[in-house]
Amino acid sequence: MRNLTYFVREAFRGFFQAKLMTFVSIVTVGVTLFFLGAALVAFLNLHRWLGEASEQAGIILYLHDDTASDSLARAHLETRIRSYPQTASVTFVDKEEARRRFEELYGLEMLEAVEDNPLPASFELTLDKNYRAPEALATLRDEFGGLTGVEEVRYSEEWQRFLESARIYFLLAAGLLVPVFILALHFMIANTIKLTIYARRDLVTNMHFVGATDTYIKMPFILEGMVQGMFGGGFAVAALAAFKVLLSKLSLYWGPWYFLLLVFAMGVVFGWMGSRSAVRKFLT
Repeated sequence: MRNLTYFVREAFRGFFQAKLMTFVSIVTVGVTLFFLGAALVAFLNLHRWLGEASEQAGIILYLHDDTASDSLARAHLETRIRSYPQTASVTFVDKEEARRRFEELYGLEMLEAVEDNPLPASFELTLDKNYRAPEALATLRDEFGGLTGVEEVRYSEEWQRFLESARIYFLLAAGLLVPVFILALHFMIANTIKLTIYARRDLVTNMHFVGATDTYIKMPFILEGMVQGMFGGGFAVAALAAFKVLLSKLSLYWGPWYFLLLVFAMGVVFGWMGSRSAVRKFLT
């Protein structure tokens, strides 16, 4: 208990002795954690957007007019379509609904010169999440195109390929950038603690001469690094919370409820890791 009291007292004494260096360290950790947190929020929102966009993946089956007007033939075709495991939902759009949608998008003028409704009825299919890859969509297009009563099959092939590519690039970017942020944070904390130890190198040398163990020498510096990380984490959390309020109208996803707590904990953990690494290298 007495040793613990000494470690804490020495940690805070070193914390307040080198005020400028400590301030720079806290700000550096805070800014780095803030950008790491902001990058994670951006990745979370991009991942969410890609998921929502992927859920829109579907196929439209345009029907022959005789099939669309024959309720029995249409019902039989719908049953066949629903029997596919790839099909999540089926919505029938009759010719009048197709015309109404067209007029909403392009206005009345384009169809005024046409007496009859030229737009076909269709089945709009939403697909199961396991069958939304471009290759699976191409296979389904060929299968549905062979069904009796189906005149044409369409789906957003280019859009789905774009989403697939975007998802791959997203995972690559996340896999590269997050470790870079973590290494940068570790490097900055470790070097700041090294400077702190170097400024008190005479004290460290004297403690060695009187027989102090490495643990006894290291613990105050390690605790000091953790305190710096704690304050830096608090700075980052406050900045992220402020931005969350400022950007509340954008309906961004800010992660689970413990996200900010995780950012704060990362400051403490990286403070411990950086200071431990710095002390070990200095004393060896």
